[in-house]
Order: sequence, then C-alpha cells, then structure tokens
Amino acid sequence: MCPTHGTELEPRAEQTYPCRYGCRYTGEPFASAWTVYEHQAAARRARLLAHRATQDSKRGSADPADLAGAVQIVVDFAEFYEEIAAAGWNEQSEPWMLRGKLFAQALTEAIWAVQLADAVAELATHSTARTHLGAPVENLLTGLLATITSARHTLVIDKNDPTSNYVAWIDAAGTTLNRALVALGRPDDGQDWAARAFEHARLAIGADGWEWEGSTYYHLFVLRAYLLGLRGTDPAALPADAVSRLDGMVRVLADLAAPDGTLPMLHDGPFDRIHAHLEMLEVCVLAGQLWSDSPLDRVEAATRRSLGNTHDGLEDLLVGWFTGDPLARQNGPADTDRAGARASVLFADAGYAVLRDRHDTWQAVLDAGPHGGSHGHLDKLGLYLYGTGVSWQPAPGVPPYASGLRRGYYARTLAHPTVRVDDLDQLPTTAVVEAFSPTRVVASTIGAIAGVTLRREVVMADDYLLDIVHAVVDGATGTATETGGHRRITLALRPAVPVTVTAEADAWRTTWAASTVEPPPAAQLTEPGPRGPGPNTELHGFHRASAPAVLLAGPGRGPSDDPARSLTIADWTVTGPDAWFVSAYSPGRGVVRDVVLVPIDSGLGIVRAILADGRSIDHEVAR
Repeated sequence: MCPTHGTELEPRAEQTYPCRYGCRYTGEPFASAWTVYEHQAAARRARLLAHRATQDSKRGSADPADLAGAVQIVVDFAEFYEEIAAAGWNEQSEPWMLRGKLFAQALTEAIWAVQLADAVAELATHSTARTHLGAPVENLLTGLLATITSARHTLVIDKNDPTSNYVAWIDAAGTTLNRALVALGRPDDGQDWAARAFEHARLAIGADGWEWEGSTYYHLFVLRAYLLGLRGTDPAALPADAVSRLDGMVRVLADLAAPDGTLPMLHDGPFDRIHAHLEMLEVCVLAGQLWSDSPLDRVEAATRRSLGNTHDGLEDLLVGWFTGDPLARQNGPADTDRAGARASVLFADAGYAVLRDRHDTWQAVLDAGPHGGSHGHLDKLGLYLYGTGVSWQPAPGVPPYASGLRRGYYARTLAHPTVRVDDLDQLPTTAVVEAFSPTRVVASTIGAIAGVTLRREVVMADDYLLDIVHAVVDGATGTATETGGHRRITLALRPAVPVTVTAEADAWRTTWAASTVEPPPAAQLTEPGPRGPGPNTELHGFHRASAPAVLLAGPGRGPSDDPARSLTIADWTVTGPDAWFVSAYSPGRGVVRDVVLVPIDSGLGIVRAILADGRSIDHEVAR
C-alpha cells in the first residue's frame, strides 16, 4: 500500500510500484510484497489453465498451450520449492506469525497451496500432463502437507486456538494437497481433513450462521475455505449439522446484502477490492452447486458488475465440483413476500439487525454485537445506510493491513457513524438488542464508554427511517471550564457520498447525493411499489437534538478503498449530562418536514414526524 495515500498500489511497472495519485516506489518492502502477489497470481493462473484445458477437452476444443502452461507453472514452483524448503522455516516471519517456509505466514502458504494443489489434481486427469508431474511435484505437495500439518498442531494444540480462521484454510490446504497426491498415485495420508473442517465449523460458526468474528470478509474467507475443501464430495453424504452450518453461512450473505446485492463490509475487510470480489464470486459459484436453490443470485450479480472485464473466467470453469446432486437448503429461501421483497432480519449471535423498507429498496444495518476479536471495530451502535445502487453511509472496511490507518483510523470510533464522548474511542465491548421487529430495533450498551449509557432505536416507517439515539453520562466527570464540567457527546455522520448540511433554526437538513454508479438492470431488482424509492437516488435527512447542539460539517475520510479521498463528514455534539439525537431519513424526496420531540417524565416520550403532505405521525420512544 502507498504509505502517503493509504491506497493499494497499482500493478508493478518494471521495478516501480505506483499509486493512483502518482507516487512511485522502488525496492523494499514493496518488492517482497509484490512477490507474494505474483506467487498467488501464478497459482491462480495454473488453476485457470488447468480447468480450462479440462473443460475444453470435454468439448473437443482444447488448446495444448493451456495444458503446457499450467504444467510449466507447477513444475517451476516445484523446482523452486526444493531450494526454499531446504532452508527450513521462513526467517522473515514476525514473532506473532504462524510460520511458513515459502511464505512468511503459514496462512499465506495454505491459501497458495490450495490453488496450486487444485491445479495439480486437475492436471492429473490428463494423461499427457501427468507424465510431466514427476518427483519434484510430489515432493512439493508432500513438503507443503508437512508444513500444514505442523502449523495446525501449533495453532490448535500448542496455542489452543481451534476457532481461528487460519484453521479453516489449513484444513482446506490439507484436504486439497492430499487429494492432489492421491490423484498422482500416492496413498491417502490417513488424516481426516474433512472431519477436522466440520469440527472447526461446529466451533466457529454461531447458531445465526455468522463466523464468530462478526466480520463480513472473514465470514466469506472461512466459508470459501470450507467449500474449496469439499471438492469431490457427495453432498448427500455430508454430515447434516455441517450442511446446516454451511447453509446458515450462505443465508447470512443473502440476508445481509443490500437490495442491489452489495455486501456491507462490517468490521475488518476490504471495502472494494478486485481480489475480494473474486473470492465472493467463487463462493457464489460453489454454493450454487452445493444447493439447488442457493440464495446468492443478487450477490453474484453485484459481484460480477464490480469485476467487470477484470474477471479472467476461472470461477465459471469450476463445474462438477461435487460428485452428487445438489441439496435443497434446510433453511429454505430467504424470507420474502410474494413480490420477492426480503424481510428485515436479526442475527442474534452476531448482534446485527437489518431493517428494510417494505419494497426491499433500501436498508439500515445496526451493529449491536460482540467486538469480534482482532478484526472487530470500536463501533457499537453504529448505523449503516444502503440503497439500490448507492451506499450512503456504509461500514468503511479497512485499507491493507500494512497501513497505519487500519487501527489508526478505520477501526476506531472516529471512522464510524456512532457515539463517542470527549472524542475518545469506545472500548471493545458488546451491545444488547432489547427489542426487534420487522420495522423496529432497540439496542443499548453500558460498556462502550466508561460512565455512559447508550441506547439507539431505529424505526423503519412506510416513508422514512427514524433514528433515535440517547446518551446518558452517569456523572459530570469533565473538568474543563469551557464545558462547565460536562462531557461532549458526539454522534457522527459518516457519508460515503457528497452531502450538504444546512441549518434550519435549531435543526438541520442533510442531502446525501445519489450514487454515480449505474444501477443494476431492472430484471435483477425487486420492482418497487408506487411509493417505493427507485435506484440511484438521493437520501434526505432531518436532524434535531434535545439540547443546544452543534452539527459541524467539514472534510474527512471516506471508505477505506481510498483513504486520501476527502468527503464532507459531520459531528453532531451536545455538551451536557445527556443528549437525544433524532434523525429522520427518506430516500428520493424530503418526506419529513419537521421532527418534534415531546418530553414525558423528564425524558423523551414521543417523536412526532410531521410530513410534507401534512400528516403527523407519533412514535413512542423506548424507555
């Protein structure tokens, strides 16, 4: 990544590593990082050529160059590996890493090994190619399998970390390497790698289908490892509980996705990255073969739109991944009405609530779950807003891990649309979902900020979304003279699109620009009703606080795919012992003319939304 702009670097130009803003880098550490990319790309290339040769042979149109190219890559790696493996463990590994030999990390080695071993297994089906896969290739696979076996023992036994996402990939590598060796005529290694993968799923996947870390990317990461490791299995022979967990993981992606199929990138993960889109596409393709009614159609369509002409076609060649007929999903299709609109959903273990309008054209995601370990963000009660063809206030993801902005900004409270007090980050904690229905969620936390109780209530009405945030300071702990001993309570607005903010007496209006991205074809979207918002639309907000407040708009960072991009963000601050922040959002047009806060028993009792058409609607506030 570019240390100046925080963006991922562009493809290497000779010995120069450019960034999109014109920076040019040479030497280390860029050269070593790019070498890792090249190894991974070469393994993918071998896999692409091998599978293409197989599919074309079945059609009688094989290009000998594909077979030869795949064999050459594998043989080159095998000869190179003999030199590397002789030196033992990689000396570039940092102390915290699970060490590899060819790569610094065993995890990186496992990911690479899965790709290369899959290519070998495919090449072994060709009599011509198989004659060139001699002892060096067998030694490569055997050496990698030994590394993987050792790494698993270190991680699961010595470090007692059986739920790590590393384990899923180590098991996938063990399965794939062993399968490739068997395809070359070597005996099975006797280790039941598939059973180990199922055991990992039992430990790491919650009842709601989420991987325990609560990160969209790492959920996808683990699911992909499981599916890759199942090549050549009969779906009907898989353990019922393992199938149920895989089913739940797929359901998570389908139920979390925005109306246009975009996946909210909750917690750690790249906001928008070609390699991540390729991984998502692979999951969609393989899930579509495991189940006869996979619910990932809209996610796959969005992924293909994001990839455009960058896709090399590999995933479309992965046919016949399983040996038996696909299964019917145990959980059935995602909850939809007769028009195909999805319902709101609560993921009870991960603590994510997704509220949708009745036409499934926009949604809000509330983060009220556990912290998520090392991949968690300090964003309890963050509210993320997605439309059709637009992400107004999305979870920002993180830049490449080498960037200081990962923990220096994007994992911090500062980067998220939630509450902070005195500009301090929240603490790693969880929240509690107090109430949930298809149109309303209430969640709270007492651990995110010391001495502060936070509650957020979100209501999806027919024409607008009502957001009610309450912060209570347990005592006047501040000492600054300018604040009268009170604390500064701030609710952040973090747009990913251009936004305008205008004051209106003691309230504010915001206009969130429509996306410039072309919406998906109408055939891929649920048809909205007569009052439902269409794609590619603006979002209008009305904002009022219970006490004198300042809504300060200024330049800030957007999502993590381009940290150097400046957008208007806003911090809404009340200085005092408690504060209510109430916002009403409506897509397409400014439906809400005013919001009136009606007190009851020294607190907020009713929020009255006064609409542009003259209607007045009262919402009783959770107490």
